[in-house]
Amino acid sequence: RHPGDACADDLLAYLRSPGRLRKPFLADRLEATLRAEGATGLGRARELWLEQNPSFELTELDELGAAEGTAAYVARLDRELERLFAAPYRAAAHVLEGPELDDARVFRQARGALADLHRLAVAKCGREIGDDQVLGTVAELPVRLGENPQPDRVQVASPEEVRARRFEAVFVCGLQAGEFPSGSRPDPFLPDDYRHELSRTTDLRLPAREDQIERERYLFYVCASRAERRLVLSSRTSDEEGNPQPESFLLADVRDLFGDALDAGALTRTLSEVTWPLEVAPTGHEWTRAAAAAGPRVEQAVPDGLRSEDAIEDLAGERAFSASALEAFADCPVKWLVDRRLDPEALEPDPEAMVRGSYAHEVLRRTYERLREKTGSARVSDANRSEAERILLDELERCGDRFQLSTTQARVRTVVRKLQFDLLRFLAREAEGQSAFEPEHFELAFGVADEPAPTLGLEDVTITGRIDRVDVHDGRALVRDYKTGRTAYPVARWGPDTRLQAALYALAVEELLGLTPAGAVYVPLGNKDNRARGLLSEELRGELGSGFVGTDFKPEGEVRAELERARDRVAELVEGIRRGDVHPCPETCSPRGGCSYPSICRTG
Repeated sequence: RHPGDACADDLLAYLRSPGRLRKPFLADRLEATLRAEGATGLGRARELWLEQNPSFELTELDELGAAEGTAAYVARLDRELERLFAAPYRAAAHVLEGPELDDARVFRQARGALADLHRLAVAKCGREIGDDQVLGTVAELPVRLGENPQPDRVQVASPEEVRARRFEAVFVCGLQAGEFPSGSRPDPFLPDDYRHELSRTTDLRLPAREDQIERERYLFYVCASRAERRLVLSSRTSDEEGNPQPESFLLADVRDLFGDALDAGALTRTLSEVTWPLEVAPTGHEWTRAAAAAGPRVEQAVPDGLRSEDAIEDLAGERAFSASALEAFADCPVKWLVDRRLDPEALEPDPEAMVRGSYAHEVLRRTYERLREKTGSARVSDANRSEAERILLDELERCGDRFQLSTTQARVRTVVRKLQFDLLRFLAREAEGQSAFEPEHFELAFGVADEPAPTLGLEDVTITGRIDRVDVHDGRALVRDYKTGRTAYPVARWGPDTRLQAALYALAVEELLGLTPAGAVYVPLGNKDNRARGLLSEELRGELGSGFVGTDFKPEGEVRAELERARDRVAELVEGIRRGDVHPCPETCSPRGGCSYPSICRTG
């Protein structure tokens, strides 16, 4: 690859070439950092490599790029090629064998081509050879791989490769419908009847789809005619899961010729017989299958709670619980254990939805705070809506560089444009609502750093969290929890969907700010119908304004009862955490159902 086209993956491939690193984990560490950061450029990969390995500068890459003239470049490339080839066998009189001989063939072919290019560059005859031509020539060199034909060896080849040769025995594998012959689909732009018409009325001779099938039929007959002593035709009746698979119609052609004699000599193996013996399994995948087949049959253990006394003792002393962690434990204790206690290192950038949510929260906070500074009120109305929209667009631009939405600029522009549309639509809904409640607190933190922590009246428990927004009116508080997706949770689903966060936030506001809850709602910013859903006081319907759903309004007594149910549920969850009561709940583990961590939780 030309240096100008190189990327982080190329550097990783270079570092992982055999013998290049005495400590291969250095390349793994670099890859983990690159993936977590979402970086793909070669420059950033080099920067991270130097940060992690200051004494390992990879100067040979700089020297190769600094070579002046084609002759010097080719000579330097030749030295690097020799060093790469010899690196795995450093200080050893190694005799190459098996697949190692392929490396020697590649090395010999490439070195011969570089020698020719060097002579041409030195001679300076004709047009000057550029670096691109050097790299292109080396990349396209033909090299024969594999061992030479010899007794007790099997040649694996495509039908085209055996047309001019004879073999004692030929095994034709994969005679399945859609494989041999391959499934052919009609051309959506030029169907076969159009091709026939063009061939009839013009001098064009366009191959029809039927011609492709006939070509594969011809190749099958070629394979069948190459055998001198034995011809074996192989097909599958089912896949590895036992699902039936139809055989190729080419086998029907053979049956027409031989009749029942063909099936009389057929050998059939069941799925259980397909597994290789452990000692001769040809691949890692087959070895794993063979080991599983040969192993004892045991019932798969399902996690039923923590058994480590040290771990349980550690959990028993836990005092601070975040609202999101309690909700995660309610969803699935195993998911909570992985997310909150095991905390595996992320090898990918934060999900786009998460970054988009943080971006939206920050933009809205700054928009409301600036609107309050400028107009004296953070409440969006028809009178100040245009000013609020201007501030929001300005904050979208100001905050953009702080959030890595994607590694591609085209995707970033798309996400920002969609977010802009969603937030402007939300401001319009706010203005139409005509609520008497004033947005007072934004990103209100509690239980973190030096901020006071509510206890919810529970013994040896403090709750931590951050409330997106609290609206206040006449001693009452409305808690709003932004959701940048399309899902919101009406109060009727709080129990079945294990939603706790909004209710806990309302209880925290009541304890810390002395404000009686008027409601707690989730706001789906990404939904066309972005009406807030949750729990609202029927007695304050007029003051709360529009923009809500009627079924979410409940009498004051029911509002209080729902909040108390949330308080009791917190006590149950805290007790479960302290007992180490960790068991899988795949039906509620992820938003769409199913296990969130199937590679860790055995239930998944």
